[in-house]
Amino acid sequence: MGKKIAIVFGVLIVGLMAFMMMSGTPVAPQNDASRPEMKPQDFTPKKQNEELNLQDSEEIKKIKQLQNSVANQPSQGVSKRYLTSCAPCHGANGKGVMAPSIAGKSKDEILASLKNYKEGKVPNSLMKGLLTNVSDEDLGALADEISKFKE
Repeated sequence: MGKKIAIVFGVLIVGLMAFMMMSGTPVAPQNDASRPEMKPQDFTPKKQNEELNLQDSEEIKKIKQLQNSVANQPSQGVSKRYLTSCAPCHGANGKGVMAPSIAGKSKDEILASLKNYKEGKVPNSLMKGLLTNVSDEDLGALADEISKFKE
């Protein structure tokens, strides 16, 4: 029962992370010379933005709580990185929960798939988002770990 709860929380975390990544708008830095002149009416939306930031802050706290609850579950021989990033969809044993089974595949096959997702060669925004900041060394370690899962 505890594993199912951890998986549900993990899926929620991953979904919320993907939503937050997709809804964020990058802002280009501006120097003082290029800033437009501010008018009094420009300050009205700021209050709405502050309220929105407050809500975002509360959501971030909830996401961190969920993330910690998944990370603190017994790992049964899997790394925390796998448990928090992969297990919510692929299961703690790699046999798939809501994503395909990755158990029984070779390290090279898994590493090639992970790199394809990271580089956007396989269209999957969730996987690309999860792997964007993962180093090639960490990808290799994940692939090695996953290749040890039995079918």
